Amino acid sequence: MKKKGIGIFVCLMLLISVFPLAAPAAKKAQDRGSQQPLTTTSQEDVPIWEIGDQWIYQIDDVNVYFNSTAGIIDAHLIMDELPLQVSTLNETTYTLDFETTISGSAQTDMNFGDGPVNVTITFSNLQLSGDMVFEKSTLGIKTLNGAFTGRFWVKINQQPYLPLPWLPTLPVKLAVSNFVSDFSTAVTPLMFPLNESMFWNFTSTNLSLNGEVRSPWFSIILLINTFYPILSEEIAALLPIVNIQEAFATIGIPTPIQIPMIEGAFYCLNTEPVTVPAGTFTAYNITILDGMASCFYAPDAGNIIKLTGNIQQIIPFITNINLELKSTTYS
Repeated sequence: MKKKGIGIFVCLMLLISVFPLAAPAAKKAQDRGSQQPLTTTSQEDVPIWEIGDQWIYQIDDVNVYFNSTAGIIDAHLIMDELPLQVSTLNETTYTLDFETTISGSAQTDMNFGDGPVNVTITFSNLQLSGDMVFEKSTLGIKTLNGAFTGRFWVKINQQPYLPLPWLPTLPVKLAVSNFVSDFSTAVTPLMFPLNESMFWNFTSTNLSLNGEVRSPWFSIILLINTFYPILSEEIAALLPIVNIQEAFATIGIPTPIQIPMIEGAFYCLNTEPVTVPAGTFTAYNITILDGMASCFYAPDAGNIIKLTGNIQQIIPFITNINLELKSTTYS
């Protein structure tokens, strides 16, 4: 049976590929944390970031949901801190470095034609590091470069491929290197100059993903496959070092992922005092996708201070996010 044995492998690969998808010329704002509302005639230009500026966010829930004809993967991620610090800049972009840990769990329910594959995956303190490239003119994310290492606990609840007297829980050590997530057009919920009562569109873009995945298990599986074929030829050819782009092509996921233009996706409702762990800021309340999500931009912080809701139509797979600013050195 050609598909025999690929189910659990594919579930892991899809999950790994969407993880790292969990986060200009103008005056600097004054009077940080002011609770006085801005007037309806005020207009904010894009802020200037400088080397050393830092924003630390907490992300207490990111829901990553992948749905295909084969089934679903539903993951919940937590980051106590996501520090972003400006490390380099040029005429058009800023580069912000980050280093953090990520914990969470995932449930997969797939069927590749041979029967249900149900797997529970848990993980804690995965080491995640890299950088993000932002456009100066929009504060939009252009590229995310990253790497992470850690151990997953994989509980096989149901699988049709091997007759086993019991279904094991396996420790799976993985390392992802050279991960690149690139948008052809930068993605941002902001529009500058920013004012109240203004609408704007989400610009269409293409999302390209690539990177390499390594695990001791890949070599073990490849060795077992030599004597007892459990993988299709296409899947076996990916091992032992898995190229994410080649893996997507093998399992039929088109890349780059095309994200269409969404007319009137953003609306700046008003300005209001917003309290986050970093303090209270006067912020622009930006409604996303007719209320499916909300974003709050504070001029005194020079950045977004809160993002919550469903942004799946803008960034694929992210069905829910709750992000808040913990602290900043911007001034």
